[in-house]
Amino acid sequence: MINITQLSETIESIAYSIIFRYKDIFFGAFVAIFVGRRIIRISLGGRYSVRSLIFSPLLYLAFTGATYVGLTTVELLACSIAFALGLGLSSLFKGQVKFFEKKKILHYRRSPLIGLAWTIAFVVRIYLLIYYDVTAGFFLSIILSYLSGLILGEAFQIAIQKRMFEFSKKSRESAQISARNTDQDVNKE
Repeated sequence: MINITQLSETIESIAYSIIFRYKDIFFGAFVAIFVGRRIIRISLGGRYSVRSLIFSPLLYLAFTGATYVGLTTVELLACSIAFALGLGLSSLFKGQVKFFEKKKILHYRRSPLIGLAWTIAFVVRIYLLIYYDVTAGFFLSIILSYLSGLILGEAFQIAIQKRMFEFSKKSRESAQISARNTDQDVNKE
């Protein structure tokens, strides 16, 4: 009979030995892919979909949660407070969310400050984990928790801003239609 605990520990041990043996390559690839993707997404924006609005913050939360390994209960409580604070302060960044249309498809751009700050903090956290085996990075975990709260709150702000964008778009279209109708009425007289 296979012992599941022993098997998972063996797999974890093999994964860590591979990562640490090739840590320069792994970290370089991680930075190139992860940071490159984030920079492109922050600068160009992305296509709006409900899936991306939900999936992206959940992915940030999962990555942030992975940094909680090795933290004590008190440190986890501090991270929770930082997360709640970030969630509460996210409304300050609502003006940085921009909506636009490309080929009649709705796109949006998130706050570059929040995205870059979280990405830098996460890369530093991974760097410390790989090169210095610092598993209990309490300070960085608090920063990531705070920034994840901002990102989740920003997702709520994006949903609100999308409704406002659609409302203003419909208002502009209605104004254009009524202006055309008025022009047609004037021309008939």
